[in-house]
Amino acid sequence: MLKFSNSSCGNKSFYFHLVRTVYYLPNQALYCHLGQTAHQIRQVRVIQHLTLHDCQNTGRTLLDVGSYLTGRIQGSPLQILIWILFFSLFVSIPAETYGQTPTEDETSAEIGRLKSEIQRIQEENEKQIQELKKRIEDLEAKNKGLKEYEEPSKLPEKEEESSATTFVTEWWRNIEVGYSNGFFFSTQDGLFSLKTDFRSQFRFSVDDREGDTDTGFDIPRLWITFRGNAFRPWLKYLLILEASGDVELLDYSIDLARFIQAVPRFGQYRVPFNREELTDPFNLQFVDTSILNQEFRLGRDVGASIGGVLSRFFTYSLGVFNGNGRDSLSENSNLLYVGRVMFTPTGEPRYSSINPFPVSGDYTYSQGTFGNPQIPLIALSAAMAYLPGFKPAEKSPDNAFINDRVTALGSAESDIFQFSADLTIKYLIFSFEAEYDLRNINPEETGIDSVLAQGIRVQSGVFLIPKFVEVAGRFVLIGLDNDSGDDKIWEVTPGLSFYFTKNHNMKLQFDYSFIRNELIDIDTNRFRTQFTVSF
Repeated sequence: MLKFSNSSCGNKSFYFHLVRTVYYLPNQALYCHLGQTAHQIRQVRVIQHLTLHDCQNTGRTLLDVGSYLTGRIQGSPLQILIWILFFSLFVSIPAETYGQTPTEDETSAEIGRLKSEIQRIQEENEKQIQELKKRIEDLEAKNKGLKEYEEPSKLPEKEEESSATTFVTEWWRNIEVGYSNGFFFSTQDGLFSLKTDFRSQFRFSVDDREGDTDTGFDIPRLWITFRGNAFRPWLKYLLILEASGDVELLDYSIDLARFIQAVPRFGQYRVPFNREELTDPFNLQFVDTSILNQEFRLGRDVGASIGGVLSRFFTYSLGVFNGNGRDSLSENSNLLYVGRVMFTPTGEPRYSSINPFPVSGDYTYSQGTFGNPQIPLIALSAAMAYLPGFKPAEKSPDNAFINDRVTALGSAESDIFQFSADLTIKYLIFSFEAEYDLRNINPEETGIDSVLAQGIRVQSGVFLIPKFVEVAGRFVLIGLDNDSGDDKIWEVTPGLSFYFTKNHNMKLQFDYSFIRNELIDIDTNRFRTQFTVSF
């Protein structure tokens, strides 16, 4: 048996079962054996990549086999048949294998193909790099307005007028417009921004006072808010208009937030005193605030303050105000002095220019818990206010109860001192608030005793369905010290809220209150439902 093989030919093996004694067999047997051999030889056609050396060796081997067979069967027609078969085999082997070697051409083609592949990969990588750079530039431009402002090392030259012209003629290239809890637009350099939102409440209520029932619809609040920055990222402004009736100015303030530890603020805004008044009325667990807030709040006033976030533990605000309510001037030199501080042992407060008390983040003044905090968020606060020489005939704070209490004493001038303290806890789906308020009125006239009033509010809520259905309860007790005795006013209010956007932006609320006023001996049963939309 004769065998030859080559690994470069696909590990194909050719076996020529050539029996050297075949010439002793009958011609028919020889023909059959040669037919099988020819069939196997033709299998060489499937070999496409024989090297020149292997193919030449194969040719010499076949010639040896042909010579051997023809030498054995000389003078026979089989000799001619054998030579035809071997000639066919040689023809079937690609002719280029017997010509010049293809190694050089194939190598050149392979090199060209690899170079083309490298160029294609480089082009794709360059395209991806450019896309990533463009994305980084967009993110940096968007984030520029949120970063602390850095004073430029060199002021722009006055004669650089071309950039201003480009800004005017191609303004759309420099302004970003969108929606994020309000519609906004801002310049890409972060020097100007404006965000506006609309907040409204539509209420139905039934008040029954000793058989005297009032039923009706109302729009208690319709606020239009504008806020942003101007000229510098740290020059913040806030404007709030009330449009449920005649358009009125509620808030207008400017914050110079160059350093968040000490931010000057001036304008008209809520006096930083008791917590319930500082909580946005659109972010309550109930339809409205309690009777405690109606009694002790200082409302809005015109003045100036300084406040900020000192660390993760302390936030503060100190201010001086006219003491005459909003949209008014001071009629004398007796001003209202206020200070408030908040201690936060577990969370991370952040500065805010849009809240009357400059805090946001985990400790935003908002009732209920939507973040499902995994650790209890605890805040403990205290505040004091002092208004010396208050004259009801000259000043009227943004709380009619203060005037009423001083007037009831028969005093023309009194020193007023107020104190407030509160505790809040938010954990998972549970929230809790407790507030204590005190007010001391000390008349200047002799013969009129000072009057001390104090009250407490306790409320709590829990989500039955997280971020959607919440039940809450509130209890308030106020003690009024007056000539007729220590009269009390108290309130019990359960409530149910449905939050359709998993926050206070769109919600439907129901509450019922029983209010007992021993001062005027009246009981009130009150039912309210309210739909709130903010966008």
